[in-house]
Amino acid sequence: MTNEMPTMPQIQLSNLSRRYGEGESTVHALRNVTLNIKAGEMVALMGPSGSGKSSLMNILGLFDRPTGGGFTLAGEDMTRLTPRQQASFRGRRIAFVFQGIHLLPRLTALHNVELPMAYARITSSQRRRAAVDALEQLDVISLRDRYPSQMSGGQAQRVAIARAIAPGPDLLLADEPTGALDRKSGALVLGAFQALHQQTGVTIVLVTHDPYVAQHAERIVYLEDGQLVNDEAVTDRVLVDSSTSLGGSS
Repeated sequence: MTNEMPTMPQIQLSNLSRRYGEGESTVHALRNVTLNIKAGEMVALMGPSGSGKSSLMNILGLFDRPTGGGFTLAGEDMTRLTPRQQASFRGRRIAFVFQGIHLLPRLTALHNVELPMAYARITSSQRRRAAVDALEQLDVISLRDRYPSQMSGGQAQRVAIARAIAPGPDLLLADEPTGALDRKSGALVLGAFQALHQQTGVTIVLVTHDPYVAQHAERIVYLEDGQLVNDEAVTDRVLVDSSTSLGGSS
């Protein structure tokens, strides 16, 4: 059953800026970016190299701070939090999927999914239950006892997504998650994101340089030279059959 998605903004950026350096060497990575992303949206973030995508993702993921403007996440002013408070918030509410899959080679799929929750002081029984649920949700429970070397690229990336969602985050940040995959495996992973989004209502921000990948989102935000230059709904969205995206073994 699809969860009813709330409509309040989860991410609110107001005239957000990020500068690096001082004086003549100042680099303006972000310039007065104003953007709202509602809870439950799936948004693609696009732009050429040097457009500010990475800077914005680092701020959204609480790895960096803006040098100007406002940033509210889930109703909390992130600019007022200490680094320790930001780290705590990030650990509880935000998950990440990267182009590099980063599964530990000596751990099985199940133990890879469990491991981050151990650092969050979640009990072993809760970790096991959440890991199994996440692997089932991504339809890779059959891989629970396999090692990364025994998986295809698409399978490994779906295990990595399971690892990200197991703790139950509100926000999932995905940075070029299909960049290292062939088109078929990439399509399976994008279908997994869509199915996950539909089933759980988690907010997804997907960074990509590929227009085809962006068409899997509901909305595309374009950055150029650190500025937001376009924000549009996807009218010809590419939809992947969830039975195909999650039921295959590729």
